[in-house]
Amino acid sequence: MTMVKFLDGIKEPKVSELGGKGNSLAILINNGFNVPKGFVIISEAFFEYLKQNNLMEKIEKLSFEINEDNFQKKSKEIKNLVLSGKIPEKTVSKVKKNLNKLNASFVSIRSSAVSEDSLKASFAGMHDTFLNVKSNSDLVLKNVKKCWASLFNERAVIYKIKKRITHLEGMAVIIQQMIYADVSGITFTVHPTNEKAILIELASGSCDTIVSGKIIPESIVIDRKSLLILERKLSEKKISVLEDSIIEIAQICLKIENVFNSPQDIEWCIYNNRVWLLQSRQITRKLIQ
Repeated sequence: MTMVKFLDGIKEPKVSELGGKGNSLAILINNGFNVPKGFVIISEAFFEYLKQNNLMEKIEKLSFEINEDNFQKKSKEIKNLVLSGKIPEKTVSKVKKNLNKLNASFVSIRSSAVSEDSLKASFAGMHDTFLNVKSNSDLVLKNVKKCWASLFNERAVIYKIKKRITHLEGMAVIIQQMIYADVSGITFTVHPTNEKAILIELASGSCDTIVSGKIIPESIVIDRKSLLILERKLSEKKISVLEDSIIEIAQICLKIENVFNSPQDIEWCIYNNRVWLLQSRQITRKLIQ
């Protein structure tokens, strides 16, 4: 089995291999959307890593023991075990070969768990992401291990307890060309409180500032049918995004909704006056009536 696959070469995406995030990116590419070039270390590579380092049985046992009283202690213990191993040389060689093929000076490295971005659970911001990583540095492989270990981040573990999801599952890792965004944003193709509207939130720089809640973004409400802007609340730092660009983003996001046949929570950015798609997941929370 090929443990490392380029996103644009995956014609039949599988969540079990690519995780939720990787699967949606492959679908976007197959449908002609503009996604940063990159590849996926499939979920099986994570299990192979655990087996090669004799960690599978230990982690399975500890995972089974996790509960609401001990999750902090168990999470730390499991993460330390995951980080202690050595990545098999076959996987290391494949990653380095694909980094050379990608030919990007800097990359983003993102976790993609199998249960992530599903209708049952989103895990938004709960697993690790690393931006601006030099592609020829040892940090790439170190961050791959950190992505695997982030399956047991405290927030993710307690979320799984509440959702009754298995703790030890497949975790893929996505490595992509780093896009230095002028503006980033999130689009909810169905507004959380108005099913006839789209909600767009945007800010200067990378999208993680919005996802992490570090800043209050600009907020724009758009009618789903007419694409007229109904409301625009500026953030403290005004962002110069033209109305035409906002409408273009709304149109792209509605096309993505159509591809997945369900309302979507979409991360995107603008660089060199071009819209790049970074992620698309199903909206998991219900509308407020």
